[in-house]
Amino acid sequence: MAGLSGRAWRWAVVAVVAALLVGIPAAIAARPGDARADPQALRELIGSSADRPWTGYAEARAALGLPRIAQLSDVTTLLSGVTRMRGWYAAPDRARYDVLSPVGERDRYVTPRGQAVWDYGAELLTVVARDPQVRLPRPEDLLPPELARRLLSGTSSSDPATALPARRVAGVDAAGVRVTIADPETTVGAVDVWADPETGLPVAVDVRAKGVADPLITTSFGELEQGPPDPAALTPRQGPGAGVTRSPTSDLFGVLGRGDGRTLPASLAGRDREPVERGFPALGHYGTTLGQLIAVPLPPDLAGTLLSGIQRAGAGRTLTVEGQGSALETPLLTLAVVRSDDGSRAWALAGLVPPAAIDSGATDLLAGGRS
Repeated sequence: MAGLSGRAWRWAVVAVVAALLVGIPAAIAARPGDARADPQALRELIGSSADRPWTGYAEARAALGLPRIAQLSDVTTLLSGVTRMRGWYAAPDRARYDVLSPVGERDRYVTPRGQAVWDYGAELLTVVARDPQVRLPRPEDLLPPELARRLLSGTSSSDPATALPARRVAGVDAAGVRVTIADPETTVGAVDVWADPETGLPVAVDVRAKGVADPLITTSFGELEQGPPDPAALTPRQGPGAGVTRSPTSDLFGVLGRGDGRTLPASLAGRDREPVERGFPALGHYGTTLGQLIAVPLPPDLAGTLLSGIQRAGAGRTLTVEGQGSALETPLLTLAVVRSDDGSRAWALAGLVPPAAIDSGATDLLAGGRS
């Protein structure tokens, strides 16, 4: 389980936030454009753009300022660095995403039958049967189309949409829209999206936290071609002599989510639990807006390791609960680990929510769900 913990916390508990990262060179993103669009109409067009195919390269960067904690290294790296990606997108169930790094490349293929992950460094192809809908964010969640649609889907129709100055992004004269979030139960203040006014395909995204002037998360295309990708690029490939393995899921939430969900109560912090996903009874998804919470039971040893790591870093806030709890907080994301006094029950809890929601959720976890 210790080998899985870092990967698990790549984004910690926030399958819902959809990951976050800041965009491509400012000089590219800042080029003015001439596009115009009604902001509400553009917002709706963006929401229906999942069927728009594309091929492109994007960069994302996050500046949440999470401290470096050994056991959470994947999380702190993802939320405090640059992610470079190339994608081929034909449809939600037909796509390929390559993550580029100085030490190698990791490709994920999405097919109607499942997924496949090719790791160049390990020379290993992993065929994945199924990941849960509530899962840890992956690099492709940071691509402009995915991040924009995911975040806007959590907004309310009453959240106002206003026009932003147009931008020229990756050859696209993109119109801009800002959706300002009124919900006090989320830390997200506004989502800024620039998209092709004809197709609705998002090409750049900024995510702003309440009370913070500059965006904490941005992502932008540097190269983009709209239209169906090369079909050959969507076929999983592997080098000669490479190994092949099969896995029921590639996500630690998927592994933990197959466990016992009886320690998850019917509601957390005033948010009702969403219907349980088939095959993953131990994944707790509470609420449907940007202020939703995600909770998942943790094995005692993993919970202890994470709590110790947070405490040693001196960066976590100790929760005032009848048990043990520590939270890593940023202006946008809060992530907590909670454990009962006797150590028999523990959970990860996270969301784009204010500290009060985490405190309330932690109290509810410790008070309910006993078998």
